[in-house]
Amino acid sequence: MYNDNDKQQLNPSSYGFQTIQMLTSTESDYLIESIRAEIRKTVPPEQYDQWFSRMEISSITDNSITFAVPGDSIKNRICADYLEFISSIVYKLLHPSFEIDIISAEKPAITTQMQLQSKDNDISNANASSMNIVSLSSINKRYTFENFVVAAYNRMAHAAAVSVAGSPGYAYNPLFIHGASGLGKTHLMHAINNFILQQGRLKTFYLSCEHFVNHYISAIQSNNMEAFRKFYRNVDVLLMDDIQFFENSYGSREEFFHTFNALYNDGKQIVITSNYPPESIAYMEDRLVSRFKWGLVCGISTPSLETRAAIVEKRAAAWNIKVSHESAVYLAENIPGNIRELEGAIARLSNEAKATNNAVSFDFIRKVSREISGSKKTVSIEAVLGAISKKFNVSVSELLSKRRTRTVALPRQIAMHLSRKLTNMSLTEIGGYLGGRDHSTVIHGDETIIKKAGNDKNLSFIIQKLEGELLK
Repeated sequence: MYNDNDKQQLNPSSYGFQTIQMLTSTESDYLIESIRAEIRKTVPPEQYDQWFSRMEISSITDNSITFAVPGDSIKNRICADYLEFISSIVYKLLHPSFEIDIISAEKPAITTQMQLQSKDNDISNANASSMNIVSLSSINKRYTFENFVVAAYNRMAHAAAVSVAGSPGYAYNPLFIHGASGLGKTHLMHAINNFILQQGRLKTFYLSCEHFVNHYISAIQSNNMEAFRKFYRNVDVLLMDDIQFFENSYGSREEFFHTFNALYNDGKQIVITSNYPPESIAYMEDRLVSRFKWGLVCGISTPSLETRAAIVEKRAAAWNIKVSHESAVYLAENIPGNIRELEGAIARLSNEAKATNNAVSFDFIRKVSREISGSKKTVSIEAVLGAISKKFNVSVSELLSKRRTRTVALPRQIAMHLSRKLTNMSLTEIGGYLGGRDHSTVIHGDETIIKKAGNDKNLSFIIQKLEGELLK
């Protein structure tokens, strides 16, 4: 089983919208523990002990997860009453839709389906197994350029991704896309990969930075760096997500530096995403930062309310769900997190649509919105203003006033950002509370802070600290 150190390295939400890349035994243990933890939040202790405490992962393929439980009676009960519940938890942790199956068996050894993409399938299985590399449905085929909603906030990143997919190694190399979590960076990575694979000419490999670090550590421990290097340098297109997680791992950064050089010098395409611009990633050496800037660096900002509503409508149409424009706007306004949370809401609506001839009532949409918002700890706007008042030595009355001096304007914008992120209040309600301002002012303040924090490590740290204190 995993220990506390593993907890610090592994985070189920990092699997996020990406599907699992490479599942080690430690990660498998962590995943089933994470699933059980979610079950315990809802199921009474006596039911949990009886039905779920001995549930294990039996196998994972590119579109399904099979759980094993000890005995037919437990299997039958879960299948009859809890299958959809488990499916919702798996979606919450992993995001792609997996078929769920329950079998009766003692604790199994987890099995997996190899999915290493290659035009010739000639990457050595021996090299892969020696590093314990298993790629599980590493690319979500639903993420294409066609179903990516293009707007002002992401137009440059989308255009660059299309160019890279059409001319790998020539258009922009490397391509570095940065922006907050859940704004579409991973979607573009998958779309690039899917487009290239359709051409059938090049070997691609997509992974998260965290998995690269884990593989590096595994290769060191098994004294198998030669196989590790051969594997990563034998691809034509390397797509690495969330490179900011290199921060605390000098050895893996050093290895990636040499991998980067080898691929670049051979004309191989490199695509990288990060929550921050290259120069704002802590502990990243100048030599890596400068290489990230050799090609094109482009950002994705926060989408407007109108764009978020358009995303809801387009995703709902893809699921064949009838959602009115009013309902789309309501979801966009009342689920103020990232686009992934909007996607999660639409997935919830799909089950309702099956039972109502693809039409979803506004009451049900409000119910889903409340449940998703309520799944996270919420904070009162009074608490937000109190924390900011104390941090910036500015009174609450000044924050609510019409004053626009920098000493007041910046804290006020931070209040808008944190209120939108942490409270259950609508944009209109936040603006009204903050001195009668309209919803567009709140959106502008939120977007301004996100942009400034992306370029200012000190401001980013202050906001993270305030958020952590408010969520205690």
